Amino acid sequence: MPSIYLQRNFEPNTYHHVFNRGCFKQKIFRKKKDYETFIDILKYYLRYPKLTSLTRLTKIKLPRGNTPKPYTLLAYCLMPNHFHLLLFQKEPSPTLSNLLRKVSVTYAMYFQQQYQHSGALFQGRFKSVKIFDNDQLLYLSKYIHLNPLKSVSVGSVLTNYPYSSLADYLLLNKAEKDWLDSKTIMQKFYPKSPNPQQKYLSFILDIKKDSQSQTILNHSTLE
Repeated sequence: MPSIYLQRNFEPNTYHHVFNRGCFKQKIFRKKKDYETFIDILKYYLRYPKLTSLTRLTKIKLPRGNTPKPYTLLAYCLMPNHFHLLLFQKEPSPTLSNLLRKVSVTYAMYFQQQYQHSGALFQGRFKSVKIFDNDQLLYLSKYIHLNPLKSVSVGSVLTNYPYSSLADYLLLNKAEKDWLDSKTIMQKFYPKSPNPQQKYLSFILDIKKDSQSQTILNHSTLE
């Protein structure tokens, strides 16, 4: 029976935790430019899901107006040797498999050119876990946003970590990202709060191990 992490069930209106890491736990992001390039690639394919190549971006005629979005990014975090994405599959196709294949291949090409790297960059196919209820969705966003705790301290440093969506959740970024949906979770769980950002931050910084958060960790850890 295939691993639960490799069972693809990207039906419409489903949430998924998608993640992968470097082969043999090697770093896939070595410097600032690598993180920024991965994010640029990701947001490009989120904006233009039917385009297939970034190799000659300047020669691609980009669609005008609003492009149908078959999937949405709700949260993300990039760490030196792995990444986490929380995604929503909205339409039947293209699926998240198409998105992750294009993102992974394009970034691997960049990495190979940048560092004269040979061989596989990622540790096999990306892993995914389907989210079945709202509590799991909320705790998963917390798990993703807490990943930098392994390398930075709690508090203002964590909220300013530049390679996650937490600052967008807390409205610390002035410019709103058209490729990131940072509102759904806030509206779903704090619809009547006068300060949902503060409630979410308190939730994030409360790192006690309850049964629900432990379940998420058991299903989502890369260790």
